[in-house]
Amino acid sequence: MTVSVGCYGARGMTVTMVKLARALVATSIVLSSCLGAGRDAQATLGGDLASVAANQQHLGGARQIQKLASGERHELQLPSGIVVHEYLSPAGAVYAITWRGPTMPDLRELLGPYFAQLARRDSYPHDGHHRMTMTGSDLEIRASGHRRSFAGRAWVPSLVPPGVNLDATLD
Repeated sequence: MTVSVGCYGARGMTVTMVKLARALVATSIVLSSCLGAGRDAQATLGGDLASVAANQQHLGGARQIQKLASGERHELQLPSGIVVHEYLSPAGAVYAITWRGPTMPDLRELLGPYFAQLARRDSYPHDGHHRMTMTGSDLEIRASGHRRSFAGRAWVPSLVPPGVNLDATLD
């Protein structure tokens, strides 16, 4: 598993710091553990349409569906202000998710069985603006965030439909 992090200082210089990646992971794990306590995690990433409906129910969000050439995009607007997009392939598998909002979403819920790869990372709290890139076993995560502004995307490369340009499809 590879994790790289870039931090932009006052002078715009990029500095690679593992502590920043660990801070994002720590925040994700703590928030996900708190938000997911007492619930069964649904296998959203890598799951099917039923897992999207279960996420809507568990997370308490309103859902809108948009047809795409590469399947469907299900948008969940959560009461917390977080917007989650879940991308289903024409075969019905959730191949990617994106999120943005004032806090981190419940990644245990959204990543399902893939959450274990994120949870394995050592973590130490650290304040500041940061971004994270993680490459795991058939899992990619790109996330950034600072106070009241978090965004990210995760996808399973083996589930991405042929010919899908992730940069053009994921928002």
